[in-house]
Formats: sequence, structure tokens, C-alpha cells
Amino acid sequence: MEKIPHDIKAGYYWYTIDGDPPTIMHVHDNGTGTLMGTDFKVAAIDIAGMVQKGETFIWIEPPPVAEKAL
Repeated sequence: MEKIPHDIKAGYYWYTIDGDPPTIMHVHDNGTGTLMGTDFKVAAIDIAGMVQKGETFIWIEPPPVAEKAL
């Protein structure tokens, strides 16, 4: 298995790029990403480059899981 070139864990993130409005990206277990609301894929090496340039990634806390009704 190839090493992922960044340290961002899998999950959903708000991120900003070059002063644009925040966007949501889903980072997958394999280090790649998908921009929410699109089918645009982001390679793991490109995410690593974004981190290196100082772009901000803010992890989105997942909603609590509702307990099943008894």
C-alpha cells in the first residue's frame, strides 16, 4: 500500500483556498478527496500541496448517531 502524502485523516472538512468562500471536501481513507456537491476528485498529492501552501482545513464534527427506538 502506498503511503498517503498528507496527514489529514478521513472525514469531511471546510477548507479555504486563495480567499475563496469555504468549500466542503470529503477526504477518503486512501487520501484522495471529493468536493461536496460535485464529482470532482482531488488526488492525495494535490491535497498535500494544498496543506503545504498553508490552505486551511477545518474538520467537521460528524452529527451524533441517534439511538434506535426500542
